Amino acid sequence: MGNPDCQICDWLRRLSHSPFGVLRRIYRFLFGRPSMQGLNDALLALALHGKGYNNCCDFRITGEQHFLDYLAVRNPQVCLDIGANFGDYSRMLLEKTNARIIAFEPLDSAFRRLLDLEEEFPGRFSAVNKGVADRVCELPLYHDEEHSGLASFSLEVNEIDYVGARNKQSISVPVVTLDAFLSGDRDIGRGDIDFIKIDVEGFEYEVLAGASKTIGAQRPKFIQIEYNLHQLFRGRSLYDFSRLMPGYDIYQLLPATRGARAVDQRKPENNIFIYATFIFARKDVSGDFFTRCARGSA
Repeated sequence: MGNPDCQICDWLRRLSHSPFGVLRRIYRFLFGRPSMQGLNDALLALALHGKGYNNCCDFRITGEQHFLDYLAVRNPQVCLDIGANFGDYSRMLLEKTNARIIAFEPLDSAFRRLLDLEEEFPGRFSAVNKGVADRVCELPLYHDEEHSGLASFSLEVNEIDYVGARNKQSISVPVVTLDAFLSGDRDIGRGDIDFIKIDVEGFEYEVLAGASKTIGAQRPKFIQIEYNLHQLFRGRSLYDFSRLMPGYDIYQLLPATRGARAVDQRKPENNIFIYATFIFARKDVSGDFFTRCARGSA
């Protein structure tokens, strides 16, 4: 078969003489100098926005609103909102689908807001005043009463400047695993859970680690996680998350229309610790999801 290293060298030589290779050499010559790094940073930031990074805080530009349009026409039965905060995501699920929603929120000030949704959507919405982790116990929750969206069970994420500046308080709260909690819910049958959304400020890995039986038995069609700078301080890559969800393909939501891009978690350029929303799609439905997202239609 020959020396594979030589084959790689031959491929690199051919690439260097291609139009793209020539462009790379020109770019390196013009922009590979200290004086051009500010422009490189600006171009990189723009490229990352286009690939789905750092488009925070508006469901339209994060791509989540468009994803739920796609989910709604597939008539989900049960959806879990883990880290519900004030219930904005749960409300969107309730308004766009006919699903039953179970929302978990451990911080009392935010949980009280969820009770309004229980009254507004009787029989369809259940609020649980507990956190979710990889074991059943009590854990300290670090928070700022006025900014509960940053509350986290992880002390490490307080090393992030804007998080540590706010999460000055802590309170001990009960936590459950999804496996333990759902084993006692007799209203949920096998395969009823279609969607799990997880946004817990750096504690996403623990939530999934405590849901292995649920994922194995229920095989939800889609699992959504928020992935951001928190994971750098927790030491978790996108590849680590993929190992907890075998049988799922990964997509990153894009800001334009209903777009998503397929992601190879083994590539370093897809393990970037910048705010992004990833959808883990069960392999038997991921083809349809990607095809429709590539067309920008639900």
